[in-house]
Amino acid sequence: MTPLRPRTLRVLAWIAIAGLYTVVALLYLRPIWRVGGDRISPSLEDPLFNLYVLKWSAHQIRLGLPDLWNANLFYPTRGALALSDHLLGPAAQLALFPNAIAGYNFLFFTSFVATALAVCWVCRRAGLSWFAAVLAGWMYAFSPFRLGQMAHIQLLIAQWAPLTLWFWDRLLAERTLKNAGLFLLFYLLHVTGGCYLAYMIHVPMLALLANRIASEGREIVSWRSLRLLVPVGLIAGAVLLAIFLPYFRVSRSLGLTRTDVEIRQHGASLVSYFSPSRENLYFGPEVKEVLRSRFGFRAHLVFRSTENAMFAGFLPTLLFLVGAVSEWRRRREGPPDVWQRGLALSGLLCFLLTFPAVYAPLMRIVPGLSGMRVSARFYVFVSLALVHFAGRGVDFLMARIQRPAARAAFAAVLALALAAELAPRPLQWIPLPREEEFPPVYHWIAREPTIRALIELPIHQDSRENQYTYFSTLHWKPLANGYSGYWPESHARLTERMRFLPDQAGLDLLREFGISHMVVHARGSPRQELLRQWEARFATGADRQAELVYRSGQISVYRLLEPASSRNPNRAGW
Repeated sequence: MTPLRPRTLRVLAWIAIAGLYTVVALLYLRPIWRVGGDRISPSLEDPLFNLYVLKWSAHQIRLGLPDLWNANLFYPTRGALALSDHLLGPAAQLALFPNAIAGYNFLFFTSFVATALAVCWVCRRAGLSWFAAVLAGWMYAFSPFRLGQMAHIQLLIAQWAPLTLWFWDRLLAERTLKNAGLFLLFYLLHVTGGCYLAYMIHVPMLALLANRIASEGREIVSWRSLRLLVPVGLIAGAVLLAIFLPYFRVSRSLGLTRTDVEIRQHGASLVSYFSPSRENLYFGPEVKEVLRSRFGFRAHLVFRSTENAMFAGFLPTLLFLVGAVSEWRRRREGPPDVWQRGLALSGLLCFLLTFPAVYAPLMRIVPGLSGMRVSARFYVFVSLALVHFAGRGVDFLMARIQRPAARAAFAAVLALALAAELAPRPLQWIPLPREEEFPPVYHWIAREPTIRALIELPIHQDSRENQYTYFSTLHWKPLANGYSGYWPESHARLTERMRFLPDQAGLDLLREFGISHMVVHARGSPRQELLRQWEARFATGADRQAELVYRSGQISVYRLLEPASSRNPNRAGW
């Protein structure tokens, strides 16, 4: 029998590893294979908004990107997409799916498998054994921090980050066209994925650059190097400018910036690195109750929010300590591994930036930092360094076991222990209607040519607005409602002016904004009564200012009319 070629063996090995990560993801995200076409997880807050953004960007891609940044929410604010992540790269994949919910869940599921594979590949290229690299990919992709970020798909889609950093370092070490092309490919894929990771990756890239300059000296700035590195830098800079210039313009025009209070609230502390994720199986309600009963109010120290619960897990932390100490002791045996040293430096810098005491002063002088409130998300790059050294720890321990049978048994125990520790609690999968199942009113709006812009009432300043933006993906008409990390002035004025229905001043404000129609959701008897009173005043008689044009169940649509020649404003909202 002819033995398999080494290349064939490597391909089979990667197929097997991909299969392993797929099985783990299916178990952890169960039952995604059954509900992925009409349910979303873990809530209808940020995931539903991200689905809206993905649908908008996919819609724009199909049209040829004629008006990407002017999303239809927060009308009449211009450039509304720049108030949140654009998700342009993932949206290109979503555009291939006729069912957007299934497309979202495909991105959600593959973000775990692909991220694990990317980290495993980089660790393998960096010299880790197959087993250590597999565990490193597992520890990274299914880390407690990532499990706590399941509502933020823009942070989960991190598979391009390790590849970008690896080929950036390869390009600095070996200035070849191949490395330049691979770096630009993965850099483009990464920076079009989401704003936080697109911006933050430049910190580890800067660390790797400084590390290579220290290693290579003047050679890296020689003419032979610069004639390749400069064009690569110009191309990468042009891509970055195209993506972030709209954010700069909108931020400047609307006066958007983050406050020190927000930075402190969403930043890390030393306790954060010992705080498990709420999604961890071993840190469920029962454990929390035991801690509260035993430690009282002090137990809240470990009950961190999703954004700053950053404990890597008991086993990953232990393996990291073993690996870091073993590599530190080996420094006298020969020259250091340049990639590993750069990765350690980038991990340290990102670790420091997770703390508000470091981040807040820098955000006043470093362009772009003031637009991000969650400094703890730099942990994405801290974790990459952590799992690399954890993999080193695995190799160190495995090398100390002489007997093959004992080594295999130890490997099995490690894998099973890791699988148990990183297992999340069962996900909550929430039903979500597909486009064909949207309420009839949105199909009517899509067909109605007289609608220039609309508002849905009651209007809120929270995630309840997501239902309006999601349903607007059927018609894409300009919508005064919206949801994001920022609330523009137009939305603030509307929510301040009206509670459920507009009074005279509210109607004037709607006309000032160019809104032609109102969609009123009058659920329940109290709102039905308020709507009847409002209709009697503003929608009947010769001086009416609104005309009922559609009604289905508890949803009514009114077209705004020109006001009467004289009117005494009533300052009380409805």
